[in-house]
Amino acid sequence: MRFSTVFVLGVQISSIVALPAHSVKRSQVITVSYPVLSRNVGGSSIEAQAKRSKEAKEGVAAVGKAEEAKAEAGKEQVVAEPAKVEAGKAAGGEAAAGEAAAGEGEEEKLAGEKELVGAFGTAVALEGGDIKQDTLFTKSAIGAFEFEFQSKAADELTVNENKTPAAPPAGFVAVEPSSFQVALGVSKGAGLTLSKIDYVFDGTNAALAAMDLTQAKVGKLCADTGSFVIEETLGELEFEVEENEVTLNLNKAVTAEGEWGIFLPAAAAGVAAGGAAGGEAAADGAKKNETVVAKPAEKPAANPAAGEAAGGNAELASSLQDLVDQLRSGRASVPGFVAPAKR
Repeated sequence: MRFSTVFVLGVQISSIVALPAHSVKRSQVITVSYPVLSRNVGGSSIEAQAKRSKEAKEGVAAVGKAEEAKAEAGKEQVVAEPAKVEAGKAAGGEAAAGEAAAGEGEEEKLAGEKELVGAFGTAVALEGGDIKQDTLFTKSAIGAFEFEFQSKAADELTVNENKTPAAPPAGFVAVEPSSFQVALGVSKGAGLTLSKIDYVFDGTNAALAAMDLTQAKVGKLCADTGSFVIEETLGELEFEVEENEVTLNLNKAVTAEGEWGIFLPAAAAGVAAGGAAGGEAAADGAKKNETVVAKPAEKPAANPAAGEAAGGNAELASSLQDLVDQLRSGRASVPGFVAPAKR
């Protein structure tokens, strides 16, 4: 570098440094710059802090809102629990109400039925309005006769006991010796809503112990033939074990008025048991007869001495016959000890 150039630069620098105004401005610039720089730095920190503070506040607010949401959910759950309890109570109440209604319905049903007591030969007043009425009559030999009635119109029932009824149908026995004559003063037994012929057996009667009462039948006396008839066309037959009762629900075409009898098949009444015993006795007798027939063939062996004697006699007769033949042919002579014939 040239010396002149260096010298010029040095003069310029010196002049600049020596100027007071420049010094003041420079100091002002320096003095002012620091606060500006400081403010900028500080401002930047404040904004960052404000942002962080805002974020923190928002986070706190979010947490607060979450807690509030949980609290509200808890309140709703607390409110919901009583609602569930109330719903359960309501359901229980409905079930109880249903049971109560069913019980009331059963009571009403039972209340709508009537049980009456009747005597043979005495009229019994029956109500209409389709009220079911069961009339149980005086006990007879092995049980009691019962008539079930239901009709829209009122009626009058009279039952007579016939102690000398017609003979039972073939193959049956009259388990109840009497028959029962039913008379209905108004309807004559036709057009009834319900009509049943029942017989309740006496479970304490020892005579029934050997009988199969579940096979009991109800028969109606045919006015034309004068004999009892047991047919499915009469109605639906049923035996109620709990009541020890046979019941015939009459068909609509069958009139309840008439004479009714209670019968058992001969086998169910124990007659078959006697027949079986007789059959066994006959079988035993047949076996005895077979034994008796076989004995004559065994008699010769039963007396061995007689058999031997009979065998000996047969052999002796055969020997004598041989001797006679030999004498005739001259092959044998009379022994000397034989006495001579008299002259």
